[in-house]
Amino acid sequence: MLNFKVHIRSVQHINEFTFELDLTNNILMAIVGKNGVGKTLLFKAIQNLITSNTFATTSNKHIFNEKSKINYIIDSEQEYRFVYNSQVETIDFKGSVDESILKDISVELPIPYGERFEFRRFGDIDSELRKNIISQQYSKPTELIELLNFIYDTERFDELIEVEIKAKKYYAIVLPDDYYIREDYLSSGEYFIISIYKLIQKRCKLIVIDEIDISLDAMAQVRFIQRLRELLQRYEINLLFTTHSLGIMKTLQSNELFYMESENGSCSIENRSYNYIKSLLYGFIDYDKYLLVEDEVLKEFIEFTLEGERVFPKYIILPIGGADNVVNLMHKNSIKKIFSNVENVLSILDGDVKSIHESEPNVVFLPFESIEKELFEHYKVEKFIILTEHQKTTYQLQNTKAKTLYKVVIRENIKTKYEIFEYLKLQKNNEVEQFKAAILNFLNQ
Repeated sequence: MLNFKVHIRSVQHINEFTFELDLTNNILMAIVGKNGVGKTLLFKAIQNLITSNTFATTSNKHIFNEKSKINYIIDSEQEYRFVYNSQVETIDFKGSVDESILKDISVELPIPYGERFEFRRFGDIDSELRKNIISQQYSKPTELIELLNFIYDTERFDELIEVEIKAKKYYAIVLPDDYYIREDYLSSGEYFIISIYKLIQKRCKLIVIDEIDISLDAMAQVRFIQRLRELLQRYEINLLFTTHSLGIMKTLQSNELFYMESENGSCSIENRSYNYIKSLLYGFIDYDKYLLVEDEVLKEFIEFTLEGERVFPKYIILPIGGADNVVNLMHKNSIKKIFSNVENVLSILDGDVKSIHESEPNVVFLPFESIEKELFEHYKVEKFIILTEHQKTTYQLQNTKAKTLYKVVIRENIKTKYEIFEYLKLQKNNEVEQFKAAILNFLNQ
């Protein structure tokens, strides 16, 4: 299975929604969004392909109507159509799903439906597990031990063992005198990580987890995500999950974080930055004015520019990530008042997008293409930034990108941020003063 697509129509509050995933990338994909937007519904829909009674056991029958249907398309060739069946009052499929597809997908739903909350089956194998431990019929799961020790910053999993019973693997920590702690007696977070590791070992092509953070403490969340990337690449697996954890969101790379929203029954999932999503999900209250900017560097330059100025309103500068994201969020605010009224929100963009967004209201542009690009231009022709040959070679700065140069200059303590900002301001002092005046005018209106 290389490509997976699900199309939902007229289910619960969703009129129309298509979700597609390229399974050749072997990546993490986090879907975040407000409660009730449809994240869990999507995950139930995915599980419904492999367990056709999913909705019957987890949802109210009134989420369906005569128009309800869910179609699944695998590799643009195989299609499975689940349509509403009035006799059972749910969607139904007359046929069977290919066995290879059933083995390739695993879904973990939230409490109380997920397997991480089900422990009863361990009592059935306890006597067999005990026999194996006493007779030392077990192995050391080195990779899992290293994973757990890293996540929890400990060595207490060194005595973890793996026992195979009826073709299934079980884990326990061996204690003196043949005592042991079964995996289901570990903390819920530790047990959950072991459960996910088992799925990875099965080589499921797509693992889907709703509310991945529910059992994990803050440090475990971040460290688990870091190691998951390595495991997914190693075993050629994709992990799709939801989260409400800011710690996890901040740990994710730019291509791993997606925002789901619903407007009049139409759902969408778009790749968005951490700051963009944080602004939408958590908001920032008690400020009079809001400055939406592209990134942290632009934020710091604005702070430098406004230093010493008397500004009476309480304001905040929010790095959102990319000019399009900034403008998009400003538009959303004008409709939904995420931050405040329209007149209290200003977008400040790099100068290299002026030709694209100059017709937008409430937008001010930096008098440089960007701080990094302006610094790079001066680096090429002047002596403000001088690097050693070793630095040039180490950071491959002969043909570098502007952002790389800026990071190296700061990292190597060649210049401080203040020195860079002061130098660039002097090069275009009049333009920077006009830039500052525009911001102050907005703040003090």
